[in-house]
Amino acid sequence: MIDGLLSLILSAEVNRTNLELQQTSDSYAAAILLEKQKTAAPKVTATYTVTYDVSYRGTIQADKEEFRNLVRETLTSPNGWARAGVTFKEVSSGGRLHVVLASGDQVKAVSPSGCSTELSCTVKPYVLINDTRWRLSTDSYNNAGQSLKKYRQMVINHEVGHFLGHDHVTGCVNGYAPIMLQQSTGLRGCLANEWPLNNELWVRGL
Repeated sequence: MIDGLLSLILSAEVNRTNLELQQTSDSYAAAILLEKQKTAAPKVTATYTVTYDVSYRGTIQADKEEFRNLVRETLTSPNGWARAGVTFKEVSSGGRLHVVLASGDQVKAVSPSGCSTELSCTVKPYVLINDTRWRLSTDSYNNAGQSLKKYRQMVINHEVGHFLGHDHVTGCVNGYAPIMLQQSTGLRGCLANEWPLNNELWVRGL
């Protein structure tokens, strides 16, 4: 009987500890989200619908269907450019935006003076995601212990940001990297971030 009582006490203690850990984790996540949103988001005054298609160029080693699915997930996420009033609609072809998974040589071929074989690049209406970077991420993200999915969503949002009229920026916002910081080449003391920040929620040129 004593052993049974002791077992119940220990079980209750473990459950209490697990609950406290979960609450601590939830509080930490909430604090991180609050920190990222300190800068007030502008009021959306216009909405846009952008059709896009997905294609491939060159020798592709990545899983094409996985690419298509994550592009869709990222572009339709409520955390992304939807917060700036943009709705993305996938079409089989003829989209206003062409999202292309491309080998490095094909990325550079689109703009030999503006794009490189090493990184992704945007030349409107093309967003070209580098196949090697898609599969391997970059040193800046890998060295910071960031997941491959987070890198992939960052690079999609970054390149689509160019399509929406954004240029590169420098510096952190509340410690976080703006989506238009060139995070692929270095975090520059900022925390990695895969979504547009509140002060980036605008569109130009659509």
